[in-house]
Amino acid sequence: MDLKEAVIRFHFGEMIKTMLINAGNLSAELAAIEEKDRAPAIRLYKGLLEQIRGEIKTASALAGFNNLSGADTKVKEAIWEVHINRPEEVSRLLGEAISGTVSSIQSAAEHLKREGLI
Repeated sequence: MDLKEAVIRFHFGEMIKTMLINAGNLSAELAAIEEKDRAPAIRLYKGLLEQIRGEIKTASALAGFNNLSGADTKVKEAIWEVHINRPEEVSRLLGEAISGTVSSIQSAAEHLKREGLI
């Protein structure tokens, strides 16, 4: 992996990781919303998760991430769990997606450390 590729992969991976962490934090907030207001909040939340899937697909295409498909699958499963109102499963799946994303940028991070960039 050359330096340019390492920077791009690290950037996309960190961006996706941050989005997943934020989505996980929002998942906890859904439970606090009153029942009458929950349906629109769930629609918005599922839209956010779909946006994250789009970012994962973009990163896969632009940065050559072949191993982000696992994170995409986890987010897709999380969307279904939101739909059937299982917040614990949503949190678990997003945690697994975060872990997979961190693992996918490990080699890029090590390369950048060797170069003294992080």
